[in-house]
Amino acid sequence: MDFPEIMDSDQAACFLRRSRTHVQGLARDGIIPANRAPNGRWVFSRAALVSWAAGEKVGVY
Repeated sequence: MDFPEIMDSDQAACFLRRSRTHVQGLARDGIIPANRAPNGRWVFSRAALVSWAAGEKVGVY
């Protein structure tokens, strides 16, 4: 599956192979790089998640 550069919670969960609620909790706690869209939903940068998963230090975007 090809993942877009900017992902919603469901796409990020699939990308990370975790549940949506787990990914949202990680985002809420500042553990994974994420941002809130104007509609209040979490959005995730694919590049930032790849860097985070590789153990690189990334900030919240």
